[in-house]
Amino acid sequence: MEYAEFEVEYKQVADVILNGRNGVDLTADIARLRALAEQIDDEDDRDIAQMEIEGIEYVVAQGPGEPPSEVIMEARRIYAEADRDDGTTAERLARAEEGVQALERLEAAMPEEEQAIGSLEHTLVMLIGALRLMR
Repeated sequence: MEYAEFEVEYKQVADVILNGRNGVDLTADIARLRALAEQIDDEDDRDIAQMEIEGIEYVVAQGPGEPPSEVIMEARRIYAEADRDDGTTAERLARAEEGVQALERLEAAMPEEEQAIGSLEHTLVMLIGALRLMR
């Protein structure tokens, strides 16, 4: 399986989270994503997929009664923009690098959100590595 196939499914689950979950149980979706991630042929892409799943699990662990802070919502917005898969490899790389820088600034300003922001940042760093190999 190619990472792009996984990413389509991942983005559907991520969109549910970004839109506030509204009581949606994501347990089955996470299990499905794990199964898909295991089928990704490229090891680096498989690692990226696992990191993205861990990010979803972190958000789900926060519980449905705890809405994300404004800082986390901003971090997710930055991540979603940086992770877009349209454009050339160079354009995607530039977006991902800008996203990491923006997340680092946000993380420095809000150290209490370091773990959640760091998870998003790490995923973008993995993406940057993969994109650099594609140049």
